[in-house]
Amino acid sequence: MKFWHSSHTFEHPWEMVSQAFWRKYPNEYQSHVYGTDVIERYLDEEGRLHSKRLIISDWKVPGFMKIFYQDPRGYAVEHSIVDPVNKTLTLKSENVNAATLFSFQENIVYRGSGAQTFLQHEAKIRFSASRLVDDAAENWLFGRVSNAARDGLKAMDSIIDKVEAEMQHTLQTVGRTLDESLTDARRSLDESLADAEKFIDSSITDAKLGVDQMARGVVEPSRA
Repeated sequence: MKFWHSSHTFEHPWEMVSQAFWRKYPNEYQSHVYGTDVIERYLDEEGRLHSKRLIISDWKVPGFMKIFYQDPRGYAVEHSIVDPVNKTLTLKSENVNAATLFSFQENIVYRGSGAQTFLQHEAKIRFSASRLVDDAAENWLFGRVSNAARDGLKAMDSIIDKVEAEMQHTLQTVGRTLDESLTDARRSLDESLADAEKFIDSSITDAKLGVDQMARGVVEPSRA
């Protein structure tokens, strides 16, 4: 049995990193992942999002392992919990096929703190195919996990950049829309004030004219 561990710090807030995670597949760095299927998803009483997904990938089984396992596809079930209050994204995954030959379990946590997000990634590997190949198989999978984790970080950084660019574009668009709305509001207010001034000036002029006419006797006072 072998244990693998890695940690990483994203210089981005948790909201951005967690959004990037859900858009992780497919990506150019991990082409071995064919896709994901959501099996179950629900919100609990505390407002946490629970998801269960099937991850389908190409294991790229080495030659010495094909005696025991020939299907190149691997299937794993991933359970995740998104806690927006405590800013954590917790994932647990385990292979569901070839379970009699080996066990591969992953525990991943994304934890937000201010403008940073901390990643903790752990894996447990155990082969039980044959004492002749178990050590070699565990070493092979250990290397695969290390390479996949490194490529996964590259993918996350790439997707985070896209998410950040999209957010900035949205903010700029909203800003332009707000500026245009304010400009239109100012123009409408100026036009309304101008119309009001014209009305007031016209009313004053008419009132002065009426007073002048009354003073000249053109308009006779009404008689009760």
